[in-house]
Amino acid sequence: MSDGYAVVDVETTGFAAAGRDRVVEVAVVAVDRTGVVTDEWCTVVNPGRDLGPQHIHRISAGDARRAPSFAQVAGALAARLAGRVMVAHNLSFDARFIAAEFDRIGLPVPVSSELGLCTMALGAAYLPQRDGRSLKASCDAAGVDLRDAHSALDDAHAAAGLLTHYLSRAGRPEPWTDLLAAASTWAWPTLPADEVAEYRRGSWVPPTPTGEVPSLRIGDLVVFTGQTMQPRGELVERALAAGLRVNAGYVTRQTALLVAADPETMSTKARAARRYGVPIVSAEAFETLIT
Repeated sequence: MSDGYAVVDVETTGFAAAGRDRVVEVAVVAVDRTGVVTDEWCTVVNPGRDLGPQHIHRISAGDARRAPSFAQVAGALAARLAGRVMVAHNLSFDARFIAAEFDRIGLPVPVSSELGLCTMALGAAYLPQRDGRSLKASCDAAGVDLRDAHSALDDAHAAAGLLTHYLSRAGRPEPWTDLLAAASTWAWPTLPADEVAEYRRGSWVPPTPTGEVPSLRIGDLVVFTGQTMQPRGELVERALAAGLRVNAGYVTRQTALLVAADPETMSTKARAARRYGVPIVSAEAFETLIT
């Protein structure tokens, strides 16, 4: 019989698990069969690409660039999933991304929506009064605290709270004892369990800017990358009004400046800028240059 549950949550660069989107943060909260939390683990993951909708998950590129790759944390993650029933709010989403990440490093794992429990789906039976299926709506109905939405660890703890709520109402034996019995038989790859330490969001503190501030001349070529707080169109208009040229597509050796939503970004444009020695500045810094 399984030791219990592994409640997971992932933050990602987008929705295409089988495409170019990647996991940027993963958390696992261990819950025993009585609903008691026994362990937690969470790390930012370097996706090797831009971070997608940073305004949603709020993970900085500075953290992601310094975080371990999925291959480096795969052993620690597998050790926390093996022998347990996976649980998540909207399990199909989290399971697709976790399975896809393991597949990219050549390790098939027993992870799917059929081999776990979805707290969103179970809400139909255990939260009939909920106002919607979202994690927040479900937590509100169950009286569970959701502290910081779209933080993998906080979302996983919230889903663990929902699971505990459901367990208290389901009684014993649980309606999903078949999953609990099967979980201990699922084959997981044997990997080093703790190759690298967890890297938590907020670990990287941006340094105080030093050195020479780049200057711009009329006719210089400027490129933009990322989802800035200011609408991209407004920044482009201001650049053109200042006599600059704008290339929306790519960075070349002729580019004078790359303006980024996050100067630590790992976007294709930023990688090219670093290769060519093109300065990268924030949108706020760019505005001071053209004021």
